[in-house]
Amino acid sequence: MKKILVLIAVSCFFRAPGCFAQNTEDLNLGKEPHKRTALGVDELLRKNDPKSYKAITTKTPFMVVANYRNGKRWRYFEGDVFRFKTRDGRYFEEDLAFIEDSTFTIYKYDGSARRMEQLSFRADEVSSVYKYKRGGVLKTGLLSMGPFVPMALLDWGLYNNPPHKNKDFLWIAPIVGAGNILIFKHRNLFNKQKLGNNKALKIVVPL
Repeated sequence: MKKILVLIAVSCFFRAPGCFAQNTEDLNLGKEPHKRTALGVDELLRKNDPKSYKAITTKTPFMVVANYRNGKRWRYFEGDVFRFKTRDGRYFEEDLAFIEDSTFTIYKYDGSARRMEQLSFRADEVSSVYKYKRGGVLKTGLLSMGPFVPMALLDWGLYNNPPHKNKDFLWIAPIVGAGNILIFKHRNLFNKQKLGNNKALKIVVPL
């Protein structure tokens, strides 16, 4: 028995730090509802809204895009991908290397110089923030309309019905294209967050 206890203790020692301090979810596995332990506020927040939990517990500055009209917030921490457009029209999609009290820094590869370039920006230099990767909306619509083109050309050749007069082609193809955009690219329709009266980018410094 002593050997078994020693083996268990050693295995716990070399395992990740959770052998003795299990989280509430692990302790509740297999238990009847009335015997389960309620999740703590920290555990619930960490599970359901990890970004908010990180904002509360972090000791380093982070960035927030605030929509004052609907109260939504998008938080960005060091290491997150930040997609933005500057007021002089430059677009960047890079990892956040550093966030300081009044500036944030990214590293971007300069193809002409063949080296990494360090760029720093102030929050007021950003004109727009993108929640997701840009582009792809028009391409998705056109590709989904592609299969109808040979059919329209066939009608043109067999029945002398050119595509610009083919009612079936002019109605069905755009509907299919728009439907595929709504299904697969609906997020990109509201991707751009233009900063201005109701939206702002701020750097938050934890106390």
